[in-house]
This record gives sequence, C-alpha cells and structure tokens, in this order.
Amino acid sequence: MKSITFFDLEIDPYNHRIVDIGSIKSNGETFHATSIGDFSDFLAKTEYICGHNIFKHDLKYIKIPGVNKLNKIDTLYFSPLLFPAQPYHNLVKDDKLDPENYNNPLNDSIKAKNLFYDEINAFKQLDEELKQIYYLLLNGIEEFSAFFQYIDYSVEFLNVVTLIRRQFNGEVCDEADFEYFVYQYPVELAYCLALIHARSRYSITPRWVLKNYPVVENIMHLLRGNPCLAGCPYCRRSLDIHVALKRYFNFDSYRKFANEALQENAVKAAVADKSILAIFPTGGGKSLTFQVPALMAGENMKALTVVISPLQSLMKDQVDNLEKSGITDAVTINGLLDPIERAKSIERVENGSACLLYISPESLRSKTIERLLLGRGITRFVIDEAHCFSVWGQDFRPDYMYIADFIKLIQEKKQLEEPIPISCFTATAKQKVIEDIRGYFKDRLAVELELFATNTSRTNLHYVVYNKGSEEEKYDMLRDLIESKDCPVIVYTSRTHRATMLAEQLREDGFDARAYHGKMDVKQKKENQDAFMAGDVRIIVATSAFGMGVDKKDVGMVIHYEISDSLENYVQEAGRAGRDENIKADCYVLFDERDLDKHFTLLNQTRLNQKEIQQIWKAIKNLTKFRSKISNSALEIARKAGWDDGLNEIETRVKSAIAALEEVGYVKRGQNMPRVFADSILARNAEEAITKIRNSSRFDEKQKEYATRIIKKLFSTRSRRHANGEIAESRVDYIFDHLGIAREDVIHMINLMREERILADAKDLTAFIKKGEKCNRSLSILETYCKIENYLLSVLEEEGNTYNLKELNEGIAGGQGKSVTPDKIKTVINFWDIQKWLNRKRYDNSNYSKNHIVLALKQPKKKIEEWLEKRQQLSKFILEYIYEKNKKIILESPNNEVLIEFSVLELKEAYEKQQSLFKTKVELTDVENALFYLSRVEAIKIEGGFLVIYNKLTIERLEENNSKQYTVSDYGKLDQFYKNKTEQIHIVGEYAKKMISGYKEALQFVDDYFRLNHTSFLTKYFSSSRQKELTRNITPTKFQQLFGELSTEQLKIIKDNKSKYIVVAAGPGSGKTRVLVHKLASLLLMEDVKHEQLLMLTFSRAAATEFKKRLIKLIGNAASFVEIKTFHSFCFDLLGFVGDLEKSKNIVRVATEKIKSREVELCKITKTVLVIDEAQDMNSDEFALVEALMDFNEEMRVIAVGDDDQNIYGFRDADSKYLKELITRKGATKYELIENYRSKNNLVLFSNEFVGRIRDRLKKESIVAVQPDNGEIRITYYTNTDNLTVPMVEVIHNTELAGTTCVLTKKNEDAAQIAGLLLRKGLRAKLVQSNDRFNLYDLQEIRYFVEQFYSEFHTPKISDDKWKYAKLELQKKYGKSSMIEIVNRLIKDFEETNKSGRYKSDLDLFIRESKFEDFLEQDSETIFVSTMHKAKGREFDNIFLHLENFSLTSDEEKRLLYVAMTRAKRNLYIHSNKPYWNHVDMKTIQKTENCNAYGVPDELCLHLGHKDVWLDFFRDKQRYIDGLMSGNELVFERETCFTVQKKPVLKFSMNFGEKLRALQQKGYMLKTVKVNFIVYWRCDENKEIKIILPELVLRKLL
Repeated sequence: MKSITFFDLEIDPYNHRIVDIGSIKSNGETFHATSIGDFSDFLAKTEYICGHNIFKHDLKYIKIPGVNKLNKIDTLYFSPLLFPAQPYHNLVKDDKLDPENYNNPLNDSIKAKNLFYDEINAFKQLDEELKQIYYLLLNGIEEFSAFFQYIDYSVEFLNVVTLIRRQFNGEVCDEADFEYFVYQYPVELAYCLALIHARSRYSITPRWVLKNYPVVENIMHLLRGNPCLAGCPYCRRSLDIHVALKRYFNFDSYRKFANEALQENAVKAAVADKSILAIFPTGGGKSLTFQVPALMAGENMKALTVVISPLQSLMKDQVDNLEKSGITDAVTINGLLDPIERAKSIERVENGSACLLYISPESLRSKTIERLLLGRGITRFVIDEAHCFSVWGQDFRPDYMYIADFIKLIQEKKQLEEPIPISCFTATAKQKVIEDIRGYFKDRLAVELELFATNTSRTNLHYVVYNKGSEEEKYDMLRDLIESKDCPVIVYTSRTHRATMLAEQLREDGFDARAYHGKMDVKQKKENQDAFMAGDVRIIVATSAFGMGVDKKDVGMVIHYEISDSLENYVQEAGRAGRDENIKADCYVLFDERDLDKHFTLLNQTRLNQKEIQQIWKAIKNLTKFRSKISNSALEIARKAGWDDGLNEIETRVKSAIAALEEVGYVKRGQNMPRVFADSILARNAEEAITKIRNSSRFDEKQKEYATRIIKKLFSTRSRRHANGEIAESRVDYIFDHLGIAREDVIHMINLMREERILADAKDLTAFIKKGEKCNRSLSILETYCKIENYLLSVLEEEGNTYNLKELNEGIAGGQGKSVTPDKIKTVINFWDIQKWLNRKRYDNSNYSKNHIVLALKQPKKKIEEWLEKRQQLSKFILEYIYEKNKKIILESPNNEVLIEFSVLELKEAYEKQQSLFKTKVELTDVENALFYLSRVEAIKIEGGFLVIYNKLTIERLEENNSKQYTVSDYGKLDQFYKNKTEQIHIVGEYAKKMISGYKEALQFVDDYFRLNHTSFLTKYFSSSRQKELTRNITPTKFQQLFGELSTEQLKIIKDNKSKYIVVAAGPGSGKTRVLVHKLASLLLMEDVKHEQLLMLTFSRAAATEFKKRLIKLIGNAASFVEIKTFHSFCFDLLGFVGDLEKSKNIVRVATEKIKSREVELCKITKTVLVIDEAQDMNSDEFALVEALMDFNEEMRVIAVGDDDQNIYGFRDADSKYLKELITRKGATKYELIENYRSKNNLVLFSNEFVGRIRDRLKKESIVAVQPDNGEIRITYYTNTDNLTVPMVEVIHNTELAGTTCVLTKKNEDAAQIAGLLLRKGLRAKLVQSNDRFNLYDLQEIRYFVEQFYSEFHTPKISDDKWKYAKLELQKKYGKSSMIEIVNRLIKDFEETNKSGRYKSDLDLFIRESKFEDFLEQDSETIFVSTMHKAKGREFDNIFLHLENFSLTSDEEKRLLYVAMTRAKRNLYIHSNKPYWNHVDMKTIQKTENCNAYGVPDELCLHLGHKDVWLDFFRDKQRYIDGLMSGNELVFERETCFTVQKKPVLKFSMNFGEKLRALQQKGYMLKTVKVNFIVYWRCDENKEIKIILPELVLRKLL
C-alpha cells in the first residue's frame, strides 16, 4: 500500500511564520507540534503528501529538504470535479475545509484525509468515459497528476475530444471548439464538464475556481450559451427564445409594436451576447425581455443576471410577479427586506438558487454585493429605467454614474477577457438621453449599445389640458372629471402635502381616494397601493413616486393636478392609463402656469451648486491633511463643510458633491465601509439599561453620563423608527452629532455597553402579528399552511408527476371552508422550491393548462418529513410565545395587526427552556428559517431589525495641490445638466399651452421632442429670443413680475451677480425695500443660491417681517425658509439663547468672538450671500460680526443697502463709516438709488436743499423726484413763544386733511401731549406708544396667548387646532382690551411669515423682538402722533413737524430732521421757533410768521413707567389686578388708585409723587387714571408678578 501523509499548517497572518502543524498518516499515526524538524522526521518514508489547498498555501511555507520530491495531492482541485452538485461535499466550503474547531491543524488534516478517500470513491463511481475524459485533460497538470498516480489510473490512445462529444451529446453546442479548449484550457474545460454532468439546476462553479480559472465563465458560455448558426439539437432545445418564452411564461409569441418584433429582436440580441439599449413603450413588456435571457442563462450556464433598478418597490414587484408565475429564481437585496429575508436572499445568490438579482445603484458600493458577484458567473448587467442616468445620475442618485466603474471593477477582479454584456431598458427616452446612455457606456467601458426602439405611440390615450387659474377652479374640475367616468383614476400632484390634502378633501366629498407619496409611513403607503391595485380603492392621489413599475391594466383616467416637471415624466405618468389596449383612457392636465414656478423653485433648492461642491472639497482637503485616504460618514463631511442638517437629503448631496469632484479627478470614492457595533438591545427598557450602567464598575462618572444619554437615544431611535415603519438604524455619526459627544467616546461607550451585556448581537426584530376577535389569527394562518404542506408531502413522489392545482385544493380542503386556496398552495410550492425540496418542470407540454404543474421531490421523503415537523413545531411555538408575551398589548390594540418586538436569540432560548418531551434541538439558523417561513406565508410580517452602525465612505484624494479650487469650468457638466432640467420645465409648459390651443399640433410637438435631436427641436419650436427664455429658471410671467417694472439702476443691482461686495446708497423713497426683495428673489430663483445659504440681517423685527411678507408674496412659500433676522436674533440663535433685553447688551460681541474661535455650529455661519438692510446703522460690534462672517466664508457675497443721510442712532454708536468701509477697504461696487417715488417734486427739492448741509455724504448725486407735480410745504415760524403744542394742535384742527397724517416730535412727552389735545378737539388721534421699558413678551395679553401652548410641552411645533384655540381664548378674555388690536396684528404678522409651520421658539423670538410701533396700521381717518425716531421707514401723505427748541448744531440732528421731513408724500407742515429756513427761497413754499405768545397746554397726558410706580405695592394685589385689562378706568384717592370695585391696585413711586405735587402746584389736577399696560415684572429671581403702568390725564384749573 502506498504511504500518504495528510497535513495542515497554521500560519501567523502578520509575520507569515508557522505557528502550528497537524498531520496524520494513512495508518492513523498523528503529529501535532510546532517543530519543522520533528515534522520532517514524521514525513520520513512518505511517498505522498496531501492536504486541502496546499499548492497555494501550505507548501509555500514548508522549507524541508526533499519535500518537493514527494508526490503532492491537493483535495481542493478535485472537489469541484467529484462533488459538483448541491449539496456539495459536507467537508468543503469554497476553498476551505468546513471548520468545526478553528485553528486546529490536526483536525483539518484528518478532514483532508476523509475528503481524499471520499474523492477516490467518488472517482471510482464515475462513468468510465468520464474518468477517461478527466484523466486525458488533467493528468499532465501538477495539481492533478499525483491523484491519478496514487489510484493507479491511466488510459492511452484515446481522442479526448471524441469522448467529450459523445459523453455530452445534446448537452452542449455541437459547434463548440473543443480542440481549442483541450489544448489551451484543459482544467477550465474539466470544471465546466463536471458542472454540466451534475445536471443540477442550481449547482454552480465554486468561487475559488472562478477566481483562479476566470476563463471558466467564458468556456461555459461558449459550450451552453452561444447559439450556433447550424442550429444543433442542444441550441434548438435550450437556446431557442420561443421555446424559452413558452417554457417560463407559457406565452406563444412575443409582443409586436406597429408590426415591429421589438421584444423578440431584443431577446435574440441578448441571447447572442450583444449589449443593447431597448426603448419600450409603457406597458410594453420590457421586464420579460430581460427575464427570458436571464432564466435561460441561469439554467444553461448557472450564471447570474444582475438587474439594477431604481426603486425598491419595483424590484419587489418583479420578484413577486415571477413567483406568481412559478419562477423562484429571482431575489432582491434592498432596504425593504427584513434581516432574515436579506440573509436568505444573499444565501440564495451564493448557493446558486437565484439567477436573477435585483439591486439598486447604491448597493454597488457595498462590499457584500461585490463579494457576492465575484462568487458567481455574471452573464449580464441589466439597467432598468435607464433614463435615470440622465434624469437622476448627476445629483439625485449619483451612484447611477458609478455603474460602469463597478462593472469594470468586477471584470478586472474576475480577470475577464471579454466585457460582460449590458442591457439598458427604458420606456421614455428622447434623442439626448439615448446619446447620454450610449455615450456613457462607450466612454467608460468601450461597449457599444445596439439600439432597439419603436416609434409606436399609444393610440388608446386621449389628452386634454384645461387652463385653470385658481385652486378652487382646479378642484371643481377635478371632481367633475372623476364623476364623469366610472374607472380607476390616478391623480398626480407635485408635492407630498398636496397629495395628502387632496385625498382627504376627496374623501370628505364622498370619493373613495387614498394618498401615495415618498414621505408616507411605509406600511400605510403599501396598504394604499395594494388597495388601489386590487380595485378596493378607486382613486389614488400620488406624487411621481407612484409611477415606475406600476402596472394596473384598467386605469381609465390620469389627471395631473399639477403638470409634471418634464415631458418625459408627463408621458410616463400619463402612460399609466390604458395599459389594457382594449380600453380608451383619458389623460387630463389642470394647468396653471404658476405650477411651473413651483417646479423651478424646487429645482433651485435641490440643485447642487458650485459653492456647495467647493465647500465639500474644502472639507475633504482639511480631512486629508495628514493622509490621502479617509473613511468618514457623509454627515461628518457635511458638518466639516458647514452644512446644516436641516438641508434636504444631506447625505445624497454630499455623495453627489463627491461624485462631481470624482468626475474632474480630484478624488476617488471607494466602497462603503459600514461597521455594525450591535444588532440588539438586551435591556427590556431604558430604565433597566440605565440602572445597569449606574451600577457598573466599567464606567467612570463621566462615562456613565455619556452612556446614559446614548442608550436613551438608542431606545428613542428604535421606537420612533418602528412607529414610522423605517429601519431602526442608529447611526453612530448621528448620535455623536446630535448629542455633542466625541465620536471616539460614543464608540467606546457602545463597546462598554456590549461588555456589560446591554447591547449585543442577538438580532432584534419587530413584526406585525395578526389578531382575530378572540384568537391568535397568525396561528390560524400557520395551521392552514401546515395542513397544505402535510397533504402535499403525502401525495408528492420523488419520481415526479403532473398535478392539477384545483384537485390538490379539493383534496386539502375536503370540501370544507375557504381557508385553502390554489394561491396558498402555490405559495407552499414556491417556498419548497426555494428550500430545494422540489424539482419543478416548466410549461413543456402545451396540453396542460396553467392549473397543471409537474412536481417531484428532490430530497428523500423521510428527510423532508423530519425537516417539516421540526419547522412546523418551531413556528407554532414562536407564534404562541410572542402572542402570550404581548397578549395585553395585542388585545388592547384597535388594529388588526399589532407591532411586537423580540430577538432571534430570545426565541431560541425560550424554546430550549420549554418543558416538552418532544422538543428537538434547534440552532439560530432553525429559528431564522421558521421566521422566514412565517413571513412568506404572511402569518407574521417582519418589519425590520435594529442596528447600531457607523456607515463610512472611503475617499482617496488625488489632487495634491491644496490651493486648487473647484472652478466654474469643473462645474460645467453639472451646470449643463441643470440647464437641461430648467429647459424641460419650460418645454412641458409649452406643451400644455399647445394642447389648449391645438390637439394635433401638441401631439406633433411631443413626437418631435422625442424624435428630433435637441438643436432641431429647439429651432423648430422656439425663436432665438424664446430660446433665451428657456435658460431662465422662472416663467416669462414671473420674469416680468421680477424685472419688468424696475428702473435702470434698480435692474443693474438685481442683475449684478459678479461683484463680490455691493453697497447700495439708497435715498428716501427710492424703492430700497422693493429692490432688496427683488434681489432676494433673484438670488433664490436666478442665481442658484439656496435658502439655507442666504442670510439677511436687519435692525428691527418689523423690517425682517416686512421683507419676509413681501418675499412670500413675490415667490411663494419657498420664501418662508429664508433666514431674515435681526442682528440680535441671529446672535442669540447662534449661541443657543432666548433673547431678552438684559442679555442683548453684549450678545453681538460675544457671538463674534465665538465665530472667530469656531465655537459655534459651522452650519449656522456657512453662507454664500449676506444681505444687510439699513447698513448705515451698524455699530462697531455689528460690523465686526459682518467681518467675522466674511473671514469665515471667503467667497461670500455681501450686499449692504443703506442711506448715510438717515443714520440717526448715534446714541447706540451707529456710524455710517462702516458702510463706507465696505467701499474703501473691501472694494465694494457702489450703486446709488436717487429716484424718489414717494414724495412730490417740491418736497424732494426742499429736502435736497436741507441735506446739503450735512458733511461727508456718501451719495454724490442729488435725489430726483419721479412725480413731476408739487405738494404743499408750509413753514410756520413762531417768534414769541417756546410752546408750540397749543398753536400747532389748533392748526391741525383747522386744516382740511386728505389721506394719512402723522405728527412728528422729538420727545415722547410732546407726542403724548399733542395726541391728548387732538383727542380733546374731537379728532381721531393715536399715539404711537413705545415699549422701550419692557418687552412685549411681558405684556399681559400676549403672555396669556403664549401660555395656551404650554400644555403641548412635548412638541416644539404648534398644531393648527391649538393655534385656533389660543386665538379664540384670547378674544374671549381680552377682546375689550385697548391692546387687543396690537396683539391681533402681531399674531397676523407671525402667521403670514410662518406659513410652512409655527414653532414655539419662533413665536417666542418674534414677540421678544417686536415693538409697538411695528404694528401701526395706517388709515386716513386717524392722525398718528410719533417721535421722529419711531417714524423711520414709514411714510404719510401729510407730515406735521413739531420743532420746539429743535437744535441743528450737529449732523446727527440734521439727519434726524431729514428723516422726519422725507416721510411726507404730499404735504409738509413745519412748526418751529427757530429761523432755520429763512434763507430758503422756493416759490412752492409758504412761509408764515406767528408773533403770538402761547402758554402751556391746559391738559397733560402722562405715560408712567416702572420708575413711576411703587413696584412692591403690587405683590399682594395680584388677585385684584387679574380682573383688569388695558383701557380700564381706575379711581384715584389719597395717592392710591383703586378699581371701580374699590380694590387698591396702584400707588405711585416717591419720585413721581413729588413730580405730581409739582404739577399740582402749577394748577394741574388729576383728571383720569387708566390702565395703559399690565406687564409682568420679575420681583425676584424665580418669581414674576403683574404690575400696572398707567396713563394719567391732568387738567389745568382756570
């Protein structure tokens, strides 16, 4: 007997040294040591050495003299030859022995010995001719020769080609070049022949064979996948596409379009190994066109077809539809799968039971997918919905552009000489898209796509467009259309909220409608889709998410409530109607041109602009300072770039930016690097987990705090995601970002929690269990399926037979009940097929109907019976266990399906603990198999698992130059992509207009759009001027609205998108606000600026509100998201504070310091445009803030608008020099707005004369009046009095006034006296009061309104119902308050500027920043009285100036008076006791001298502040004050004020008491006391009380 020794080595992976040796001889003698010398002695007298994978591994490390002379046998190389069929040899797992005990070389050498003798026995049992073939092919090759020598097998003088042709006659193509294969690739040929001889449907070539012998794939294709011209018997039977169509789908012929055999030709081309691009009409059967070749290749060549599809639901539908046809060869791997199903899908691809794999483009970045595909022979890549390359590839789905790189990677790693064929399918593609797709694959892979297209149009669709200009008209027409025809209807909208609202509205009106959009709960979305598809619901209101892959034959009407954003999308969406060619369907559009503006707005906000890519490039440069390769999550990169997490689709945008950088060679993105830390939480709840953390010695005190916050976040994420139907995935990067804990600390805490057994890998799952009225309905479902399985097992045989599904159904049901159906029987058969328990034949015999099926048991019946009993027993236990564990929750739930939680490990342990005499031992895989089965039969619906994961992108920086910027040229391709999208919106709008005016012309327009090349189409339908319109991302109407009525100088400012810094010196009445609003609109709509990149700073909340309201009116609700804030509110927000008067003093300075030290969230200061209103009012702190923002954002544009002539806030250190510094230091472009639209001609000339007295002015040109006519200017000079109040009131009383009127004074006291005297004269007068001494938030009426929201403490958002309730309660309680008008206007302003949603924090800030004067509502009947400072920014028809002892010695006083006089639109009346205008000589001025002497007014009005009242007096008077409101009368007696019910509520302070006595001595007596304000005052640190600030009227006794 020949001596043979089996051995195995363990090698240190780092230093490659032998650390252990195991060996056994054929006589049973063993060796287990580390000494090479001893092992050399052990090998003495051995003729043969044998092991598993020793040629590639072990022999490289043995340095023993003479070992090379020994005969070497490697069991690895014979395994695929001798055990080619599934199940493979139980000791072999790919290129390794299946390990029981890792790192035990003796054990592995024993396994190698057993395998070797099994291989000898297997060889001996082969057909003699096959033995000869293997010998003749392999004997001369080192890896095989010793085996034949050992078993003494040899043959001579035989022609191996003849043997092969005879042995494999009818199983391979007769025309195959065996002579070439035998000579060039004998090993590869042998492996192919072994696999063919196995005659096993699902057996595949092992991964290691594909890796080491890559030509195997090509040889298998040439043997069994390449139809010969001669038409040999094999090719006629196995490669005939008509036979295949009948076999797999039971169709007799392929579909034709306009007598073109498009489908058949595309299938032929695919089987002939061509790469193709097929343009099929919607409903044209494109899926079948790639499924037939895929199924053929799977069966014939054991090869895999990879289908790259854009939508998860589309993938699932295709797999489900194939299963309905009895085809179980397809799987999908996507995010919709639960962990069990995902694992099963991966397993089925690995073991060869799947020949069709559906994945998304994003999956190509996964190492798992790469590994899977490298382990299978790939016959073709199919790109479904291939138009997504052009439509989505650049920004929305950047991984579409990675497809070619991935295919190239697979080809290179497989070492394939020929490229893998590619099929692209789409229903809608114009010439440009076709060119894009073909060009992409030609440029990237040198693959030419053969085009298969048809010009067929859908003749059963009728198109109508209605022009509807209002929402009401649209909805009425929608209802009329739905009522006009009884058929299934799809209503398309462009926004998710619109879909929800329309569906609700239709339901309220009695229509059976459901919504469908991408932001819906996954479960609800599926229920709505299923109900519509099944015919249970007639109307589905959907966004474009309901489109691709939706195939409901009887849809008779598609209504576009808003037109699509491109003609491609419109045609595809409209094409959902009339999929049954025998019905006539209608396609309606309810067109409103403003809907196009919504598309433009969305495009502007979602497009990735150059500056954003530059920000990501800068972030990557910072991250790669010390190494060229990095692994960071998309969120980390976004944060480094200063992006806000409020940014829509933040991760997609990061990946798109990286793709753009990759396109120009700056970086190279690799595969994703996900790291899973845990997939379960072992603690039952957060409280239990926190207790374990607190009691653990593993954590120090700081770590306990961190771990507690992290575990709370994990529980919160899990429950929230489960509630929303999302994957319960806790991203480590989101955890450290949201909690503000360093990444390393988060990872360390998670690892410590694993050690503490708080987190683990027990596979947490959630599932819906079905409940009946008084039973476990899931268990009833299981019992039905068990009944089906047990019956099938009793009737099916191993030799196979033909069965009728109806007869099987009768046999199982026994004529009782309806729980068993043919569909359920099919479900079981499909499941058994997936489990490889069955052999199933296709539709080979046309004598049988679809109800007939040929089945044979693939495994021994006894074995299946054992497996079945084990699985059924375990499945029943699982359902009973989870039902009992969650019984209370299930019974109390109002739903028929109840979500419950469990883990796989928990189920295993519970099963093992049960006291059953008949229980069998189970592994985790058994539990997973039972769950997979329960899910397949829909006894439960597994929703998903739980993961703590850190998902990193790998990026290699290629561009080493650190100063390299991402340029306009680099952005060119992406820019063109967005220009194309802009053009598409215009074109679909043009189609709608044409359809309104002419049906045939519109259809021709569509036909030409898809048929003609781009230039020809534009030339035919758009003149050169119209083509210019197509480049603008607004409609012509909106363009006219934005720019049509602006002056030349205003237009220059709007159109200047080149100047980095702009200063606009805007004179009074020059339309400054309008210019700024239009500039903001232009930035957002025309200049590619996102709302989150734009910051506007103002000096008052009123200005911010006014800008927001005007912007909303101009561009719609998109303006709601623009950040328009005061300097103070921006700084408060930056630092995370709530603003108030006390804190605001140094807030700007503190925020500036934080910006400089980078101690703020970068996303809040990362801006591309800064707009400053009233820039002349900046002080040193505010200008320092602006400079800090400019320093941080090097490329940021700054637009500062102001008028140095109106700088009147010197008392707060405001100085227009900072506005000037933007010009002198920063080189800003200066524009002057000098056209005054407000005032009459002579008023402008008069103010020009006056403003000339101010030194160092910024404007060089004089203000020019747009109005040519004059108003009235009357100057009254008082020569004999210092008291102008009385005569001025008399003049106002005697003047006939038309329009709005305001009296302006310098001091508050004067304003109050004038208002009081005007009222006494019987005129309607209103004092513009000030709340300088308190915050509006402290006003009683406002505080009451805000308090209504305290009950909703759990949510930051204010619901609509709660908002309405609060307004109602406010009116009930304070409807008679004199402050109610102001409060109501405040509420109205907040509503108008927060249309997208109302948040408590926004309301709080809005109130705190507001002032009384912000809510001044002008009317022509009321004379307003105000100080000059408060009047800034306002305008009135008539202005009266009260200039009593007014000094003009300083420039600031001159500017204040200039502000006052320029408020006048028509008439200006000046009352002064100083001769400032004596020298002015203008014909249009009336001058009057008044020489009379006037005394003091006989009535005084005083508004008291905090210092005027005894604050402590209010402490114990709260119960009396609670019954009061602003405007209530008080009674004054003996220095105390009482309510009318004689309750004391107010006393004056000592200081005011003295002032009052002084007035009394002058003859003034207190006439009335009213409640002016009731405000909250903080009397100590933790307590607030209400105080009264009264209004006093004193009358002078005669």
